[in-house]
Formats: sequence, structure tokens, C-alpha cells
Amino acid sequence: MATNQWTKGKLTRFGFITTILILLLAEAIFRIIFYFEYRGLNTSLYVQGNSLQMNDPVLVFRNRPFYVDYYRRFQFNERGMKSIPGDVFIPKKNKKDFWVLLSGGSTMEGMGSNKDGEWLDITGVSDYPASETISALLEKILKKQMPDKNVRVFNGANSGYTLKQSILRCRQLMSQYSFDWIISMDGQNEVAELQPGQMPLDIVRKQWMNNPLFRFPYNIIIPLTSHSALVNMMKQGLFHVKQTARLRSIKKKDYPRQQYWLTAKVSPVIYTSQKTVQRAVDLFYSDLKEFDSLLKQQQQQHLLLIQPTLILRDSAAMNNTEKALYHYFQFSHNEPGYNTFLKEVAITFEQHIPREDDSIELLEEMHHLPQPVFVDYCHFTGVANDYIATRIAQHILTHPAPPD
Repeated sequence: MATNQWTKGKLTRFGFITTILILLLAEAIFRIIFYFEYRGLNTSLYVQGNSLQMNDPVLVFRNRPFYVDYYRRFQFNERGMKSIPGDVFIPKKNKKDFWVLLSGGSTMEGMGSNKDGEWLDITGVSDYPASETISALLEKILKKQMPDKNVRVFNGANSGYTLKQSILRCRQLMSQYSFDWIISMDGQNEVAELQPGQMPLDIVRKQWMNNPLFRFPYNIIIPLTSHSALVNMMKQGLFHVKQTARLRSIKKKDYPRQQYWLTAKVSPVIYTSQKTVQRAVDLFYSDLKEFDSLLKQQQQQHLLLIQPTLILRDSAAMNNTEKALYHYFQFSHNEPGYNTFLKEVAITFEQHIPREDDSIELLEEMHHLPQPVFVDYCHFTGVANDYIATRIAQHILTHPAPPD
């Protein structure tokens, strides 16, 4: 019987079955493509189709192990550390190995301009490949200066981490691996205001549970993308086509938003005198000194750095891009509590940290560098990444381990 003689119900069933078969064929084809795309990288469809960060009972959240960047610029290893794609397993340490662990937030991890808002439109600076992060630059310097050692620098930083999370992260890793040095850079992601009895980690946990990842439409999309190669590649492809087009457009037009914000009239940075901020500052320094004390007790060589920030940048040293970023910050992120917290941390440093203790440093000089430092409110230029890597290397090389 010809199809034009079929009943409506039969045509519907035929169309449904045909659609299912086509989708199954497409899924099979895309799974084959996925296999060849990610072969040898020890990842899976579930990992690639899932969120970059995942729940953690101790740290609140952490990078998802084995996740590979769409452009193959980096991958997270078995412990969620940013690494060269394929370098995902931590080897056994030998006598000639010299291991350094870096900790902190997204700046240490290697983030470029924040993609939310207009930061990226002002600079065009995407996330750095693993080979251009502070960890990779530091490893290169140390390898050159320490030819008799097998130098490895592990990037244990995690986007969004507070100081308390960095402490917990380091304690976890120290219990499993032996590091010659631990370097942490913190201070940007802290809870800026605390009511009596409030603890930052409780607030971080609450904020994480309110993450859009756990709400519609992401709570529907992620189960699909983590189980279907077809849906995942469609979603990933669409996002990155839009991202590439965005970057290409702003570059072709010579960064029009940078020109706009460079001359925009905005309100000055505002501050507050709330005691809630002072509580947060005091607790930050209390945690920082606790971190320092813990590492000293374990005879662990270390350097704890307080991260520079755009609002403390010397305006006379800014180039036009940084001036545009500063104006955009004043317009879009001018929060009195946050601003005051960062300022108070900087100006009260000497009140909290003894001058003779060089295991904790403020990095104040970075606010006055003649080279461009920032690509948004806190993340670094490539030049600044190189500067901080060189500075860390100098500290390590001038503080050799005591003899056994």
C-alpha cells in the first residue's frame, strides 16, 4: 500500500519511528566524532557535557577532574589542577624532583577577562592556555635556574576560591603529596561583610547552592549534554561560535566598548564605614596567619600573597585599557563593602603582619608597575603573569631549604 493511502495514525507512527531512528543514527555518528576528538585525553562524554565545577563536601566546589577546554588550551588533571591537555596523572615523586604547588583563585588559575558584562569586550583577552599561566611561567624559570632538578609546578588554584578554601585545598593535597614549596595568592573572593557569628564558608556554601547550574534551564540541559554527544556538541558548538564571533567582531571594530568607557563619565569609587567590613578584614588576616602558622608547624616552605586589585591601581600608571576597565568598574561593580574590604586589607597590612615575616607579602608594588597589570577588576595581563612568576621564582631561589 502506498504511503499516501496510509491512515493518519499509521503516518504518525511512521514519522515518529523515522525521527527516532534518525536521532539514534546522529547520536551514534556524534559519539564516534567525540571519541576521535578526545581520544587519549582520559575524559568522557559525562565529564565534557557536565559543568566545569562540581560539588565537594569539604571545599564546597572544585574543578571537575579530566575536563578538557573546548579549544584544547588546558585540561584539569585527576586532582582538578589546570594542566596541559593529556597531562592528567600526578606521578610518584622521586629524589631529584622539585615540586611547587600554587593555590588561590581564578587569577592564579589563569583566567583572562571575565566574560560576564563588558570586560571581555574592552580587552579581548580570553582565558590563558595552560602554557601561559603563572604556574607554567614559574616552572620555565625554575627549570632554567635549577638544571639539576626535575621541576614541576602544579596549578592547584580554583576559580572563585576564598582564602579558607585555599587553606582546605592545600591541607588536602599536602596529606597526599610532598611539595617543596607552596605558594598561595588570595584576597579577591572573600566575603566582604560579615554579621556577628557569620562565617565566610557558610556564605560561600549558600551562594554555591544558589548557583544557576542547579536551576532551570541548566538543571534540564546538563543531564542531556552529559549523556548525549549530539546535544552536547550542538550546545558547545553554538556557544563557541558565538564567543568566537564576539571576539572577532570587537577586534575588527578596534574595541569600541574600550573607547566608550575610556571617556565615559562615571561616579567615583564609593566606600563605607560599616563594622561588618572590619569583621571580614580581621577574619581574613586571622585566617591568613593561621595558614602561615600551619605551614610553619609542618616545616613547609611557603609564600602567601595578597592579590592586587584594579581599584588600588595607581591611575598615573594605567594605560588606556586599564582606565576604561576602571571606569566600567565604577559604573557596574561599585559596591561599597567590597571596595572598602580590599582597601582596608591593603592599608592595615603592616598592623597585622610583622615586617620581619617575609612569608606573607602584599604585592603592593604591582599597583604601581609601568606595565599594564589588569584585564578586568582583578585578573592579570600576560605581562603581569610573567612578573608574578618571576617574583615567586626569586623568592624560592633566595630561600633555599635548610639542610636535612
